Amino acid sequence: MRYLRLVIGALVVIGALYIIVAENVTGASSNAFVNAPIVTVRAPVAGDIELHPRTIGAEVSTETVLFSVNDIRADRVRLDDLVMELEKAQAEVARLESDKATYEDYRDQLDTQYAAYATERQRELGARGGISQSLPLLDLSDPEKLIGLSDAMPDTASETSENTAQTTTRGEQEPTEPVVTSLLSTQRDASEREIFLDGTSGAQWNYGYWRATAYRDLARVESELANAEAIVEAFAERVERERVRLIGLTGGDIASPVHGVVWDRLVGDGVNVQRGDPIMKVANCGAAVVSLSVSEIVYNRLSTGDPAIFRLSGTDHVMQGTVTRLAGAGAATVYENMAVAPSREHLQRFDVTLIVPELRTADMSSGCHIGRTGRVFFEDRPLDPLRRILN
Repeated sequence: MRYLRLVIGALVVIGALYIIVAENVTGASSNAFVNAPIVTVRAPVAGDIELHPRTIGAEVSTETVLFSVNDIRADRVRLDDLVMELEKAQAEVARLESDKATYEDYRDQLDTQYAAYATERQRELGARGGISQSLPLLDLSDPEKLIGLSDAMPDTASETSENTAQTTTRGEQEPTEPVVTSLLSTQRDASEREIFLDGTSGAQWNYGYWRATAYRDLARVESELANAEAIVEAFAERVERERVRLIGLTGGDIASPVHGVVWDRLVGDGVNVQRGDPIMKVANCGAAVVSLSVSEIVYNRLSTGDPAIFRLSGTDHVMQGTVTRLAGAGAATVYENMAVAPSREHLQRFDVTLIVPELRTADMSSGCHIGRTGRVFFEDRPLDPLRRILN
């Protein structure tokens, strides 16, 4: 029994020593911190700077205006000329639309008058032709029977009787009632096709002529209106292009190019700057990384794409990451455009960069954790299963 206790105690001591040693010799970083690339926002044109009230460390998005640049010396003559031409074209469109409405009303009025005249004239011819419907129709194909019929169209019943009594053929009295009946029948049949053969056809001819004229003028106005609308559209596009070009010359509001935090302000409000001058720096939280340094032994065991675990100091939460860059010793140049520069001790070791996707989706209110420190582990440790259970 005594020996069993000694064996169990020895195993416990050996296990504890293994855990302690393994926890400390497992590949890990001596130090690690959250970093992010810096984007320098420059003035697109020369002009006066107006900074918006953004404090250092303020969260910004791609819709956040950082500052404004205004160049009052930009040439606007071309834009003013195009706007004037556009307004003239729009006035022409308004005039043609008014003319079109007038011609449409005139056309409708003539159509109504023409239809009313045709209807009433057909009724009149029908009534006059009904007086002698029982008499046989005269054969109008014989020219000899049509001599003297130029005045045979009566406007009233008395005129019809007078013209009938005066109609003669070669000095002999001809029966005029069949002739008049045939003429009325012919006029009535023609009127159904809107062809009026009697002396009152002048009214119909005028109505038809002015109707055709109204339709022709309306078609002309519609063609001119379509052309004027095309001109307006063309000028509107040219005005828009000129405004875009002018914005590039006069400046305007400049928004943040990335989602992140304001890292530094390089000029003061109201300063006159030249095109390309740096105005503000923004830390790109959407591209946050973890910068760390390791010993030479651990560094030589790493490869790009290896998995790793990052844990912020003071927390038990671990985040999965991937090795993305192995810069080695003295990697000072890779930090020239980063938010946080490495320490001297960091540069004396071997530099590694880690991508942790969870950091890139973190809450921006904490500044995406830029500068926060922690540790990175490249191998599983003996107590990792227990840590996962506790987390």
